[in-house]
Amino acid sequence: MPRTRSLLAAGAAVAALGAAAGLSSAQGGPAAPVFSNPARIDNPYLPLTAHRRCVMRGRDDEGTRQRSVRTTLRRTKRFEVEGQRVDAAIVRDDDYEDGELVERTLDYFAQADDGTVYYLGEDVENYRRGRVVNHEGSWLYGRDTDVLGVAMPADPKLGDQWRFEDVPGVTTESDRVEETGMRARVRGRDFSAVIRVQEFVQPEGEVEYKLYAPGIGVILEYPPDGRIAFAGCRRA
Repeated sequence: MPRTRSLLAAGAAVAALGAAAGLSSAQGGPAAPVFSNPARIDNPYLPLTAHRRCVMRGRDDEGTRQRSVRTTLRRTKRFEVEGQRVDAAIVRDDDYEDGELVERTLDYFAQADDGTVYYLGEDVENYRRGRVVNHEGSWLYGRDTDVLGVAMPADPKLGDQWRFEDVPGVTTESDRVEETGMRARVRGRDFSAVIRVQEFVQPEGEVEYKLYAPGIGVILEYPPDGRIAFAGCRRA
């Protein structure tokens, strides 16, 4: 899933890597997750299908205007997970720099019956001057990895850890809840019960922080060279 990330000092990266080694049970246990209605994603901290369209805006340190537009599509993509047919929700993520489209991604999410949201891959188009130049970063569950990514646990608590992506040769992202019960003010709007999540990405060794608010999802991202903030959603 496209996202900007912050590069921290080596000590912080090593600590994050150590945390990634001890993943929580959200990543999977003895029993496979059960998906009765996977395309309905109403996890409080990642309610993807509650909104038709959400926008994030910001600038990098060089002043480049950044905009990310997330659109939940009215179709699904089928996967097979442990013998189950899982019709995943499709979220299109369009990233712009100074008004020019630089990346378009189709992200695939499915919510299990216990409320955990899983990430099943992404089809990526990278653009330059209006043309697709490559598909770097693309991967799919069942083709490139047999490990389900965890996008958000059912009830994230302080210290919880999981892997958003675990795709050898492509990317590995380990997430950890570093703070809960926060208050945040974003573009004049107040949010409560906010959680702060650290993301550690290999092989780049990069770290990013995101704030999630119930009923919305991501409201702030702290990339290496700027800041991007929630600008609004339109209901589904």
